[in-house]
Amino acid sequence: MQIKNIDDGVKWVNLKVGVVEKSIPRNVFTSYGDRIAVSTATISDNTRSIRLPLWNAQVDMVSIGDTVQIENGRVRTFRGELQVSVGRNSKLQVVENQATQ
Repeated sequence: MQIKNIDDGVKWVNLKVGVVEKSIPRNVFTSYGDRIAVSTATISDNTRSIRLPLWNAQVDMVSIGDTVQIENGRVRTFRGELQVSVGRNSKLQVVENQATQ
């Protein structure tokens, strides 16, 4: 699937995309008092861009310039903007590392 085809009616996607931006990681606290790392990446497939929230180990796994494969990513709206989330039933894998390009 291409990002340009993602809209409110799409719930799950498989994508192979490039990471074009990544925010500086920050720590947030859960409702249980646990501290977790969070960052937001912007991913693109040359048709459009969309946001990808990164949590904990995912933050260090992904770098700007990487190509990533997302399997069973969940499409949702956060603060009025569509994003793809990688959760428990999803898979995020770096298929081409920017350091090796």
